[in-house]
Amino acid sequence: MTRKQLPNRRPNVTVETHWQGHAISVTVGFHPKHGTAMEVFADTQSGGQMQCAVRDGCILASVALQHGATPAELAKSMSRVPDYTGTERAASPLGVIAQVVAEVDA
Repeated sequence: MTRKQLPNRRPNVTVETHWQGHAISVTVGFHPKHGTAMEVFADTQSGGQMQCAVRDGCILASVALQHGATPAELAKSMSRVPDYTGTERAASPLGVIAQVVAEVDA
């Protein structure tokens, strides 16, 4: 499947979220014609390996979106773990980012 080329300017939304005490700023870019999420960028105040992993994960998510994966499919595919109340939550910062993308795309 071919990658869907995006225009240079497109609508986007930025959401602030957290994972295990780390603040994460997630920006989702939308296709200007059909309004679906097509790319994701994220930044965290944590430096080093976490920031690199988050950025690399966003590149993979963006490529998947541009090749036809849906945000809901990405979010559902991420690992989840039970929290102290027994409900499930994202197991990684990438899972939190995928959830944000799915929520703003809905």
